[in-house]
Amino acid sequence: MSKVYDAIVIGAGHNGLVAAAMLARKGLKTIVLEGREHSGGLLGDAAFRIAHLPFGLHPQVSKALGIELATKPVETLIANPNAQTIRVTGKTVTGVSPQEATHFAQMHTRLVRQAQALSGMIANPPPAFEGNNWAQLLSLGKTALKLRRLGKNELRDLMRIALSNVWDLATDELGDGPLAGMLAMDATIGGAMGPRSPGTVLPLLWRMATSTEFGNGMRLMPENGPQALVEALAAALSRAGGDMRLGTAVARILVENDKVVGVRLQSGEEIRASRILSSAAPATTLLDLLGVEHLDGEFVRRCRTMANTGMVARIDFELKDVPSTHDDTRLGAFQRLLVAPDMMCLEKAFNAAKYGGIPDQPPLEAHFDALQGRLQVTVQFVPGKVDWTQTMRKALEKAVVKMLSTAMPEIGSLIRSARTMTPADIGKQYSLPGGHWHHAEFRIDQLLMLRPFDGAAQYRMPVKGLYLCGAACHPGGDINGSPGFNAANAALADGRL
Repeated sequence: MSKVYDAIVIGAGHNGLVAAAMLARKGLKTIVLEGREHSGGLLGDAAFRIAHLPFGLHPQVSKALGIELATKPVETLIANPNAQTIRVTGKTVTGVSPQEATHFAQMHTRLVRQAQALSGMIANPPPAFEGNNWAQLLSLGKTALKLRRLGKNELRDLMRIALSNVWDLATDELGDGPLAGMLAMDATIGGAMGPRSPGTVLPLLWRMATSTEFGNGMRLMPENGPQALVEALAAALSRAGGDMRLGTAVARILVENDKVVGVRLQSGEEIRASRILSSAAPATTLLDLLGVEHLDGEFVRRCRTMANTGMVARIDFELKDVPSTHDDTRLGAFQRLLVAPDMMCLEKAFNAAKYGGIPDQPPLEAHFDALQGRLQVTVQFVPGKVDWTQTMRKALEKAVVKMLSTAMPEIGSLIRSARTMTPADIGKQYSLPGGHWHHAEFRIDQLLMLRPFDGAAQYRMPVKGLYLCGAACHPGGDINGSPGFNAANAALADGRL
């Protein structure tokens, strides 16, 4: 006999856990089904975390789930081989000239203000093209009021830069150099657009809008590391009375009379529910688990053609000792090291990767996990749609070590071993078509009411009772829980199904 629940959540990534805990707290009998042997998704694999530097839960998510998690700001170290290491925390910069520091502080303050004006859209559903309800209209009104309060000149500036590229933004105010490289890295990381690509300012503002809510534009880390966030979400689900089963892969979403009625597991077991929320990628959910026979042709075409090609690799280096920069700055738990001397470095890497080549100087973000003795490196701009041979993997590792050595001259002698995950590896292991961190590219045509694609932006899918709640949904990727929060609210608003 099939087990019966009110709601099934597919995938125990952070968004899936947020959605499930929200539903369970409202009295719905809820179960989370996860195919892997750990919860947390890209954040949760202690043996190899893809998302090893999370931001932090959105304050509304934390409040709704009763989560109190101590955090600390993450300091950015920028490698500068010909001078001292540059340090950046929020708008404060050391290691550059007073004039550069002042220009950056002024720019950062203005961008944070502009991001704050957009922040109200994050923990709310995106506006619809038509038929917005009163809650959506109220949210839009609040955002409009925040934008109005910027003043005429600053609002005009926001409209000027929002759809432009981060190259022009940074060049106009800072010139090309380490600080501009940091802004370009933050605008493009996890994605497949270079600094000169149109629309790359918007992801930068979006990330600032997320962190502005709780960190004044700064990235924050849980004091006890990423695992503390995963455990806090699992505990919130448990407190609410929700269930979770790991190592339990879903094979099919079951449909009767154009309504979801449950799922069939790969084991053959069936679990029944009138609501199904999936934190898996749209193509995995809609084309593989649901099936195209339940969708119209245009909807299927849009799902298949959405931009989701990943261009980011992750490498973990097991080290013999704590690494240090050229000026003996040792990496700490709440620091990240950027090895990207300027925006031109990122643009050249992007140009190489988009034509299937491995960049000579790949831009890097590195964090040292002292507990496991690992240097966790994010390699921005590696080719996505290629067959990764062992020779290519070795070439990538060699290029990364060479780039790291410009910042940490002794790194080569500290490495015990390396483990690499390419976009193809990430896609295969986490059922992410394209291998994209955020399930869908942060592009102008895949944001707000167009995310993940036109016709699928309000979390509700064409088959009644089916919702998307993963990173492909508004407001997008990164670790803040808003997609799961918004999707759960949409499912709750629909009442009894």
